[in-house]
Amino acid sequence: MNIVIANIHFLISSKDIPLLREPYRKTYAPFIADTMSSDEGSVNIDVSLEITDFPSTDHITRIFKTDSWSIFRNGNEYFWTDISSSLDKPTCLARFHRPIEKVKVYCGKELFKEENGKKLLMNPFSYPLDQILLIYVLAEREGAFMHASAVDFNGKGYIFPGRSGAGKSTISRNFVLKNREVLSDDRVAIRKIGGSFTVFGTPWSGDAEIAENRNLPLKGIFFIRQSDEIVIKELTPAEAAERIMPVTSIPWYDEEALSSILSFCEDLVLHIPAYDLHFTPSTEVVDVLEKFLS
Repeated sequence: MNIVIANIHFLISSKDIPLLREPYRKTYAPFIADTMSSDEGSVNIDVSLEITDFPSTDHITRIFKTDSWSIFRNGNEYFWTDISSSLDKPTCLARFHRPIEKVKVYCGKELFKEENGKKLLMNPFSYPLDQILLIYVLAEREGAFMHASAVDFNGKGYIFPGRSGAGKSTISRNFVLKNREVLSDDRVAIRKIGGSFTVFGTPWSGDAEIAENRNLPLKGIFFIRQSDEIVIKELTPAEAAERIMPVTSIPWYDEEALSSILSFCEDLVLHIPAYDLHFTPSTEVVDVLEKFLS
């Protein structure tokens, strides 16, 4: 099974038991591929699913914990564990070294499922493990994962970052109503490939459920805020850097990944023009932006 996000191929294999493609939401479908890519910037990450005992993390430093998962670090080796709230124990554990080239995922019996008398393995490569691995892989390869919608203006990509409720799905719907193509209405990946910045759609959509496995050269950043009028204000790189931090997925608990992503964001705002965009929830904003960009 091949999951392709931002031209990063997660090659998922299970040699012990057939793999069930669940539990992917429908917006994930364009990102499940049967072929490999040799495009510039293509990255292959081997993800092997193992049916065996979990390695112990008892004597390894835990660097971060949430209610549903933890991550441990021992030098350059990382362990990520999912915690089932009902069982209070891991249902799977991912083990990898950085830079990430291979990931081994140990699967617990809770991931087994019987269908027509056959035992199948439910794929653990799903949220949040998929996002966490993507964030690390991007950080290692001049990239970042952001809360933003992305649209296509005449073959050029423009992103509209904003926190939850800022209006990413609203502005995306308005672009669709004006027959503009939208790559994503909630989350995007940005990579620097061959010296140029590229924006990619991702499987994680917002309320508009738009998630396209496409990419475009990134030409502009518009930080959005809903308002009773449409106003566009150009930002200095310092102002753009201040605004981009809250909408970028950054593992603050990991100094090396943190440093890489901060450097990438600094490079991004130094080379891509950025603006504040106050907009009304109507298609008028699309007309204003078309005039502005022309």
